[in-house]
Amino acid sequence: MEWITIARSLFTVGCFAFFIVVVLLAYSKRAKARYEEVANLPFLDDDKVQESELDQAANGARK
Repeated sequence: MEWITIARSLFTVGCFAFFIVVVLLAYSKRAKARYEEVANLPFLDDDKVQESELDQAANGARK
């Protein structure tokens, strides 16, 4: 085998291994809570978020 063929094969195997690691991390039980929290962000009350931003900007001081 030529060295370029070996390099291409190793690169392919490395990319596949990286893909498997990413998939395992994405579907792990530890990530489930984080993803559920992010999935519920659109349902939060937007008025509360806007009020808190206005309160900080009105007094000009950082808390």
